[in-house]
Amino acid sequence: MHFLERGLSWSTVAYIVFVCLAAATSFVLALFAGRVTSAKDAELKRLQSSSAEMVAHAHAGAARANAQAALAYQEQRRLEADVAHAQAHREHLRKENLELQLAVEKERAARLRLEERLAPRHMGAAQRHTIQSELAGFRGQKVSIITHFGDPESGAFASEIKATLEAAGMTVSSTPALVFGKPQPGIALDVGANRRQFATALAKAFVDAGVCSGPVLASEPDDADLMEITIGPKP
Repeated sequence: MHFLERGLSWSTVAYIVFVCLAAATSFVLALFAGRVTSAKDAELKRLQSSSAEMVAHAHAGAARANAQAALAYQEQRRLEADVAHAQAHREHLRKENLELQLAVEKERAARLRLEERLAPRHMGAAQRHTIQSELAGFRGQKVSIITHFGDPESGAFASEIKATLEAAGMTVSSTPALVFGKPQPGIALDVGANRRQFATALAKAFVDAGVCSGPVLASEPDDADLMEITIGPKP
C-alpha cells in the first residue's frame, strides 16, 4: 500500500512536471511565434516602406525624365525654328544678291551700249586686211569720199577708210560737204552704171570687215563713172 502511494505520488509529480513542461513549451512556442510574426510584420513593413520609397523615387525619376524630355523637345523645336529662319534669311539674301547681280549686269550692258554708241568708229588691222584682200583685184580704181562738214567723228573715220583704200591700190579723194537737215547715218554709195561691179565688191568688203553692220545703201547718179562713198554720222 505504501508502495502504491509512492508510485502514485511520483506519477502525479511526473504529470505535473509534464504539464508544466508542456505549458512552458507552449509559452515558449507562442512567444517565439509572436516574435517571428512580429519580425515578419516588421520585415513586411520595411519591405513595403522600401517598396513605397522605390516607387516614389521611380515616379520622381519618371517625372524628371518627362520634364527633361519636354525641355529637350522644346529646345529641338526652337533649334528647328532657328534653322528654318536662317534658311529663309539665306534664301532672301540669295534672291537679293541675284537681283543685285542682274541689276549690275543690266547696268553694265547699258553702259557698254552707251559707250559703244558714243565711242568713235575705228578700223582695226584685221578689218583693214579684209578690205584690202577683197579689193585686191580693183587696183587703180578712182573713189571719192564725201564727209559731213562739222562732224569730227565721221571725218576721222573717213580718213581711216581713205587710207585703207589707198593701201589697196586705189586713188581716193576726200571732200567735205555741207548738208542741210539731218544727215543720213552710216555709209552710203553713189554708184554710176559703169561702176556697179566695183561697188558690189566694195560693199561686200565693208560688210565682211564689220565696217557696216548691215547692207550698204546705194543710189545711182546720172554720171555713169561716178563712185562716191558718203560717210555719215555713227548710227
